[in-house]
Amino acid sequence: MGEPVTYLTEESYCPDWLKEGVTEASLKAVLGAKVEIQRLGRELAKAERFYIVGSGGSYSVQFPVRYLAEKYSDVPLLQFSGWEFLERMPWAANEGSACVFITQSGKTKEVIRAMDWAKKNGALTMGLSQRQDSVINKAGDLGFGTGARGVTMGKLSTLYLLFGTVLKEKGFEVGGRMIKAAESLPSVLPPMIPKAKEFAKRTAIRFKDDREMYVLGGGINWGLAYQYAICTLQEMCWVHATPINYSEFRHGPVEMFAPGTPSIFLRSRGNEGELEKAVVNWCTQNGVRGIVLDSQGVEVDNLITPFTLFIELEWLSYYLSLAKNRDMSQWRYYDKVEW
Repeated sequence: MGEPVTYLTEESYCPDWLKEGVTEASLKAVLGAKVEIQRLGRELAKAERFYIVGSGGSYSVQFPVRYLAEKYSDVPLLQFSGWEFLERMPWAANEGSACVFITQSGKTKEVIRAMDWAKKNGALTMGLSQRQDSVINKAGDLGFGTGARGVTMGKLSTLYLLFGTVLKEKGFEVGGRMIKAAESLPSVLPPMIPKAKEFAKRTAIRFKDDREMYVLGGGINWGLAYQYAICTLQEMCWVHATPINYSEFRHGPVEMFAPGTPSIFLRSRGNEGELEKAVVNWCTQNGVRGIVLDSQGVEVDNLITPFTLFIELEWLSYYLSLAKNRDMSQWRYYDKVEW
C-alpha cells in the first residue's frame, strides 16, 4: 500500500504571498519608498536607451512597462530574459544606456552574469530584488529592494514608479499616469480580494481534472497571460498551459478551441477590446469552457489592468491548487536542477 494522501485545505494551506494583508503590506512597502524609487528613476533618466532583464516572473513584469513606453513615447526600451540577454549581448547596451536587472532572490545566476557583462560594456546598471542587501543590488551601480512579500505586486508597482519617473523626466505624459496608477493601487486592489476569492472558489473546481489549459491575453496584459501560463499553471499547478495572444488567435490557435476546451480569457481596456470580445464570443458559441476575467467589471484605466487581473488570477490559482491537491510552494525539479 502507498503512503496515505494528505489533502490540502483552506485551513492548513495558504502560500505566503496570499496570506491576509500581504497585498496591502507589499503596496505600503513600495509606495513608502516612492521618494527613493523616483530618485533612482531620475538617475536612470540620464540615459538614452533602456534595457530590462529578468527571468520567469521577473521577465513577465517587464511587458507592461515596455508596452507603455512604446505606445506613448519615443524612448527606446527593450526587455530580455536573462539567458536571452546573454545570448544576444546587445551591442547598444553600452555607454548612454541604463540596464535594470530584476531577480526576486537577488542571486539568479544568469541575471547576475548579464549585469556583469553590461557593466563591462559600459552601461549604467541597477539591481531590483526583494532585499536591499542582495547580491544583485550590491553588484549594480544602483539598487533597490522592494521589501514586499507579494512577489509580482512588489516588482510591478516598483517598475511603474521607476519607469514612470523615467518617462516623466523625458517629458512624456504617460510617466505621470504610471505614477498615479501605482499610487491608486491601495484603494483599488484590496476591495477586490473578497469577490476574487468567492469567484475563484466556485469556479476552480470546474477545472480540477484538466491537465491542459489556454490563457489568452494581449496588449498591456500579454505579459500577465505569459506569466500565468508559464510561471503559475506550469510551474506551480503542473498544468500543460499555453499562453496565446489575441492578435494571433485566428492564425493557428482557433483550431484548438473545440467544445470543452478549458481556457482563461483576460480582458483589458485597450484598443483590442473588439477583438477580445469577438474571440470570447466565438469560443463561447463553440462550447469552449472558458473563464472570462474582466477586472470584476470595474471601469479602470488600462494601465491598472495588469494589477486588477492579477488579483483575480492569483486567487484562481490558489483554489485550483486546492482542487488539484497541489502545493504551489513545492516543486519536483525547479529548486533541484542546476543549469
